[in-house]
Amino acid sequence: MSLRELLGHPHTAALGWALMHSMWQLALIAGLLASVNALLRSAPARYLAASGALLLMIAMPAATFLMVRDAVSAPARAALPAVRAAAFVAEEESPAPEESTVEATAVASTGTAPRRADGGPLPPLAALHLREGLAATLPAFVLLWATGVGLLSVRVLGGWWVAQRLTRSGHRVSLDSWHDAAERLCRRMRIRLPVRLCESALVDVPTVIGWLRPVVLLPASTLVGLSPAQLEALLAHELAHVRRFDYLVNLAQTFGETLLFYHPAVWWASHRMRVEREHCCDDVAVAVCGDAVGYARALAELEELRAVAATLAVAASGGSLWRRVARLVGGPPPHLSRSSRWVAGLFALATLTALGLSAGAYVEGGTPSRQTEPAAARLVLADYGVTKEYVRCLAELGYDDLSEGKLIALRSNGVSAAYVGELKELGYDSLSVSRLIMLRSQGVTPGYVEGLREQGYENLSPLSLVALRSHGVTPGYIEGLKELGYEGLSVPLLIGLRSLGVDPSFIEGLQEECYESLTPGELVLLRQSGVTPHYVSRLKASGYDDLTTAQLVALRQSGVDPKEEEGEHKPCPEEERHSGEEEK
Repeated sequence: MSLRELLGHPHTAALGWALMHSMWQLALIAGLLASVNALLRSAPARYLAASGALLLMIAMPAATFLMVRDAVSAPARAALPAVRAAAFVAEEESPAPEESTVEATAVASTGTAPRRADGGPLPPLAALHLREGLAATLPAFVLLWATGVGLLSVRVLGGWWVAQRLTRSGHRVSLDSWHDAAERLCRRMRIRLPVRLCESALVDVPTVIGWLRPVVLLPASTLVGLSPAQLEALLAHELAHVRRFDYLVNLAQTFGETLLFYHPAVWWASHRMRVEREHCCDDVAVAVCGDAVGYARALAELEELRAVAATLAVAASGGSLWRRVARLVGGPPPHLSRSSRWVAGLFALATLTALGLSAGAYVEGGTPSRQTEPAAARLVLADYGVTKEYVRCLAELGYDDLSEGKLIALRSNGVSAAYVGELKELGYDSLSVSRLIMLRSQGVTPGYVEGLREQGYENLSPLSLVALRSHGVTPGYIEGLKELGYEGLSVPLLIGLRSLGVDPSFIEGLQEECYESLTPGELVLLRQSGVTPHYVSRLKASGYDDLTTAQLVALRQSGVDPKEEEGEHKPCPEEERHSGEEEK
């Protein structure tokens, strides 16, 4: 599969939308973490909050990807052109006030208001424009994201190689007293993993590497420059990392930083994890050794020996040493400082701003300006069948100044150039784009218009054509009524008769029972009351002849149901259809 095909794959689009949505999702999570940190006092609680926030940051884009991938199904993609079409045309064309009233009435009666596939209202045009613009940038966004992940993966592999090099460079500490101290601390801290103490010339501070078979690297300068009590306290700090499996957690952190490298919130949450991790290990070291001041002095000595540690290693110099020292000797808690409160406020404000912008873009929409359509619309013209030949043919028919949105609307609703040309030959040469789409979507074909003209219905308005077609008034129906003596009926009367079930077979059946020259109102009254030709025939067989229409209706509404006599003529299938309610 080529790069172009890969970037055009639906899963790539779903990944792009997941990354796009993660911009506000991760900001929201970071804002919540900042607010929670301002309230929590315990280092383990703040560490768990930061860990949960980072885990949620990793899970949120994955969940969004699955939701977007499942949402872009075949039916949704099939309905998308019609959704875009209706939205484009509804906003780009504003009918006159009197026309909008008539159209609203017609839509209310026919139920043809444009809806989404799930039955909800169409999204506003501004939201579609925004979505189209963002969709055009998704392939580039995904490509940049993949490039960044690849580069950072090289960095992670380099850190792993450095960690392995540090492990191989270590030599077992020759002093047995340090091994005895390590074993004693392991027993007190309930560490059952085999911990190795090694001396290395490549590290400047005590460092832990590995989690199944952890190695604690001790630099020679530390063995010489610190007292045994201070070094034992630092060793307790490193063993606290081993007991908490911080090396494994650090790998997960690195994984999250690599995948979500583009968002500052991820780096901030990961930094908070590392800071609180060191605080937790400091608390463990103080609890084991029992001397907070001595441990603080050991950390101060480490400041002089501090150097950049390997990426995947966990060192005792991690975090801000002066903050850790101030915390140990009773300084103000950093999470309650004024700067932390400012950070929490800024994150909360950024979260509210992101939510407001998202709501304004996707819910309110606003009124778009009449500018050129976004580049995404031009890119997908060919996908909707809008070819140069199609545009040229429409221009020859007088539609030479159509925007990309209108072209997509026409083509996606099946309005071909031949359809427009045939309507123009029938006198409909000034139809707007919305009228063309309305006629085509309701099945008003040139043949249908010609058939109505043959029955004497010429120069009908587009709304009348749509109303007749949507209610099933066909040229054959009108011809059947004319053969029975009902000529010159108005359009509303035709619609009323057809929608109430008054068809030529019903009228013909009544005429066979000697009920001729009935008015349309009488026909409707009889049909609504359930007076069928078969019902009239049974009344006659029972001796009730020459009844008026009012008497027929009164008998039917009163429940008078004459029984069929044995040997009586059975109704034909057409009569049975009109007397279905009685036969039940």
